[in-house]
Amino acid sequence: MNSSQTRSGAGLALLLLCAANFLDAMDVSTIGVALPAIQKELGMQATSLQWAVSAYVLGYGGFLLLGGRVADLFGHRRVFLWSLGVFAAASIAGGFVDSAPTLIAARLIKGIAAAFTAPAALALLLSVFGEGSARAKALGVFSSTGAAGFVLGMVLGGAATIVSWRATLVMGAPVAILALIVAPFVLPADHKRSGSRPHFDWAGALTITPGLLLFVFGVTNAAADGWQAFATWGSLVAALVLILLFLLVESRHHDPMVPLAMFRRARLSHANAIAALFQGAYVGFQFIATLYYQTVVGWSAFATGFAFALGGVCVMFLAPRFATIGQNRGTTLLMTFGVGLQAISYLFWVLSAGQIDTIVLVAISQLLLGVGYAMTYPSIQVAALSDVSEDQSGLASGMLFASFQIGGGIILAAASAVFSAAPSFGWNPYIAGTAFVAILAAAITLLAAVGPRTSTPRSDAYQAAE
Repeated sequence: MNSSQTRSGAGLALLLLCAANFLDAMDVSTIGVALPAIQKELGMQATSLQWAVSAYVLGYGGFLLLGGRVADLFGHRRVFLWSLGVFAAASIAGGFVDSAPTLIAARLIKGIAAAFTAPAALALLLSVFGEGSARAKALGVFSSTGAAGFVLGMVLGGAATIVSWRATLVMGAPVAILALIVAPFVLPADHKRSGSRPHFDWAGALTITPGLLLFVFGVTNAAADGWQAFATWGSLVAALVLILLFLLVESRHHDPMVPLAMFRRARLSHANAIAALFQGAYVGFQFIATLYYQTVVGWSAFATGFAFALGGVCVMFLAPRFATIGQNRGTTLLMTFGVGLQAISYLFWVLSAGQIDTIVLVAISQLLLGVGYAMTYPSIQVAALSDVSEDQSGLASGMLFASFQIGGGIILAAASAVFSAAPSFGWNPYIAGTAFVAILAAAITLLAAVGPRTSTPRSDAYQAAE
């Protein structure tokens, strides 16, 4: 095979993996603007309506660590294909739901499938592209499609709702099916392991997976029923017990599901912390801004979704460039400037909402937010994966994606609590909620600034972890 054919094959593989990554991220937010139509047709109570969104996040966040480790043990391509097939089937089934339970079940299954697809896709990308500029560019494109999928999910959901709210559930299926047809021809075969296959850590899986599920459920339920509800604090207490038990199991297991040495890698741990907080701040802002544009300004679901398009376009075009810069020059400064721009965007929104024309408010805040997101998201992925060996890339990817999902749930619950409590103090709930997000973003900027300044050579990283 000549070099041009090799580049062509790598390009097709990247396109396929990016398509899957876009679908996984898009489904987090695409159904949000369709909720009023869903409630009207299915007669869902307001308390159960939010689970149409949250069920996907519950499955996605709860199974990511398991998905990453399963991909490392049983083959990245094999796991990618099977989970993408389940995602396609659940998407099609979503078009035929006739009640709240069947809708929530379809969303939950899609989230679980995404939890296996996402880390396998990122691990496949790392194996297709070698070290250097090729990997940096590929990672930048991959990061930009994930970020754009999340940011543009509301735009696509608003457009699909014009046809039917069911289209928001089904529209990913054709892309997933096409990817399944092409994947066997462009993705590298899984490496055959020499020696005996590692034993799967069932004790670890049976503690961390329900632990994360209960944790995500608890923080999500807090947004709907409050922190005092038994379902909220009971789930969080049970999650804490299971996670502590998991750490005990992993410290004694000869082949743990998550080697505790992973948490001692400075760049990975710092990147995960920034991922959780930065994504959470954005999700909190998106929640409040969406309510403001629909409730106060009176925009339609489509117009509200379209308000986030400028940020998504910035991410699509700028993230690959920033990923290359991060790969070549380090990620700490990029993270710092990126989150700093987001903090400025949130502060601008707080000071300007209701004071200037809403279209100007959206344009300026989304421009700042989009450029900041384009700096931060790929920098986090580059930093997290810079000192991880290929046989642990699926696990590291699962840890990173879990940080994004769980951080989003925690901070959304906190922002919702501020939003709900603000009127009792005589505050504007939209201003108070966004001010909370702005203050948090300023703190995240400081945290990003104290991160590792230089990349650790891969060989040294392996030795340090041993």
